[in-house]
Amino acid sequence: MSSATDIARQVRQILDGSPDAPSLQHTIDTIDDSVSEWTIPSSSQAKSLLASLEDLYHQVLDHAVFHQVEAFLTVLYHLRIVIPAGSIVSTWFDLVLRPALREPKLSTSVVRFAKELVLIGLVTFDEENTSKTKDFRRRLLDLYLLDAHSESSGQDALEWAELDKVSRDKRECWKSNLEDVLITFGMKCPQVGTRQIAYLHRSFQACPERT
Repeated sequence: MSSATDIARQVRQILDGSPDAPSLQHTIDTIDDSVSEWTIPSSSQAKSLLASLEDLYHQVLDHAVFHQVEAFLTVLYHLRIVIPAGSIVSTWFDLVLRPALREPKLSTSVVRFAKELVLIGLVTFDEENTSKTKDFRRRLLDLYLLDAHSESSGQDALEWAELDKVSRDKRECWKSNLEDVLITFGMKCPQVGTRQIAYLHRSFQACPERT
C-alpha cells in the first residue's frame, strides 16, 4: 500500500508530463491497492490525498489539455469509494465533472467516469450531506431545463444559429450527457420519480420559448 503523499506525487508527475512519471495504469493499480485499505472516506490518508488532488487541480490542470483532464478524472473515479458524496457535490462537480460533461473531445470511457461520479452525488445520502444531495438533485434538473439547448425553443434556435461549431458541439454534448445522467438517476432512484423526470423533460421540450 502506498501513502497519499506517494500517490499525489505520481499524479503530479503524470499531469506535468515528467519523464520520470509512472504510467497512468501503474498509478491506478496503486490507488486500487491502497483504497482497499482506506476503509472509510474519513480516513486520514483519503482526506490527505483528496486535498492534494484539489491543490493539483488549481496548480497544474489545464482543461484544454485533454490528456491531463482524462488522467485526473480517471484518478478521481478510482478513488470514488473514499470520496464523500458531499465533496462531489460541493467541490468536484464544478471543478472537473461539469466541464467534462461539456467536452465532446474526451474519451467515452472518461465521460462515463464523470457521469458515475455525478450519480454518486445524486444518490448518496448520509447524515452530513442530505440537504446537499437534495439541492444537487434540484440543481441538475435546473441545469437541464434552463441551460441545455432545446430544438423546440424559439429563443434557443436563434442562439443556436449564432454559435460556431465548437460551441454547438459543446452544447449538444452537455445536453446529451445531462439526459443520460438524469435517466440513470431515475432508474436508480425510482422513488424520486422517473415520472417526474419524464414530465420535466416533456415540459422542457414542449416549451416554445424560455426567458
